[in-house]
Amino acid sequence: MHYTIGGHTITITGQADADLAARLPGMSVFEADGSACDEVRIMLDTDLTLPDCQWHHRFGLADDTLECRFGTDSDGVYYYAFGDRGLLRFDPRQAHTVQCSHLGDPELLRYALWTAYSMTGLHLGALPVHASTVVNSGRAVLCLGESGTGKSTHTGLWIKHIEGSYLLNDDSPIVSIKNGEAVVYGSPWSGKTPCYRSERLPIAALLRLEQRPENSIRRLKTVEAFTALQPSCPPSLAREERCLDKLVEFVSAVISNTPVYRMGCLPNADAARLSFSTLMNSHHAD
Repeated sequence: MHYTIGGHTITITGQADADLAARLPGMSVFEADGSACDEVRIMLDTDLTLPDCQWHHRFGLADDTLECRFGTDSDGVYYYAFGDRGLLRFDPRQAHTVQCSHLGDPELLRYALWTAYSMTGLHLGALPVHASTVVNSGRAVLCLGESGTGKSTHTGLWIKHIEGSYLLNDDSPIVSIKNGEAVVYGSPWSGKTPCYRSERLPIAALLRLEQRPENSIRRLKTVEAFTALQPSCPPSLAREERCLDKLVEFVSAVISNTPVYRMGCLPNADAARLSFSTLMNSHHAD
């Protein structure tokens, strides 16, 4: 199966899991006819054996009931171990190919595909960013923040109160730099909100949200902007030196081409109006 995600052609091969991948929510929106040369190949249902690894990151999935690990073997090859339920292998010397063992579970496969895209995307200059993304007048705003800070609430307020606004993606849009401009793509990973749009839009601004008793907004300087965006990138990438180097390069490129703001806000219409009026004029700010 062939897909166009984040401006790149993805070919997924395999048997049972490849069929399962095609049936995952949102994937059909990004189907391609296969006429373009594949830039990324994700090989599912591959027979993989886990070597001895140095583990850089341990985290939980499925409400923390599945312990996962991210590490490297002695040859510098990356592995994700999804508990005892499967493996993902990525060799940076073959940066356009990812291998994954048979998983069989739709949610785990969905996460593995997101992880595979993150690893290859790091080398292609396109990364999923944890954000709720709203569009108005042909430009997008990415609302960043920890879970529970009101990202979806704030974009929902734009849609309700700012005419012409709509949601592009509610969890993992793809961010890239094209011809010196920061752009965002919809993706097949949209969290609990099924919003799958195969669109590419220029980014008007990034907005880091915090819950506060009153509405306020300010533009961030370079170091602040970096620390506002970096935590919203795939977390394992910051735990290993080579990945971190590329992640720093990516984040630096984005913030040098995009204004970044921090907003303390209430869940009300005034917050949406304040961010809209500020961010949609952000390119004219000092």
